Amino acid sequence: MNAIKVDKKRMMILGGLVLVLIVVVAMRMMPSGDGTAIAATSGDGGSIVDRDPQHLACVAKIARARLQKLYTGDDERDPFEPLVRLTTRPSTPAREETPAQPAPVTLPYMTLYGIIWDPETPIAMIDGIDVHVGDRIKGARVTEIRIDRVILEYREKQFELTVD
Repeated sequence: MNAIKVDKKRMMILGGLVLVLIVVVAMRMMPSGDGTAIAATSGDGGSIVDRDPQHLACVAKIARARLQKLYTGDDERDPFEPLVRLTTRPSTPAREETPAQPAPVTLPYMTLYGIIWDPETPIAMIDGIDVHVGDRIKGARVTEIRIDRVILEYREKQFELTVD
């Protein structure tokens, strides 16, 4: 077991040395150019030097362009204006219609699983939730819990749930 750890450690050291060797050879092969260079610091505290004259000219050109042009918005689209405008249709004259009948009020689907009867504090289990008198479930208020049924009020109408 220890031999494996030692071999892994040696391989990691060897890999690091190979990496350093590759970097040194690559730096030696880079052309020196005319001596101009851009130096910047990397995140690890080291420095990066760029000696490519074409790249330096391009970087200088971009820097000059950034200094000359500030955003004025004269020839660009306003980013806060929507790309598509919503158009409204002309309103049509209202037709004389008979008032629509309101939809019948129906209780949302609920299942009464059981009732724990106690004359003072009865408990009903509706959809797996324990409810008491006065509690609300799915918009309905529990108004009464009897031995065999629960009375609910939903949108000012009374509904009964029974144990099946």
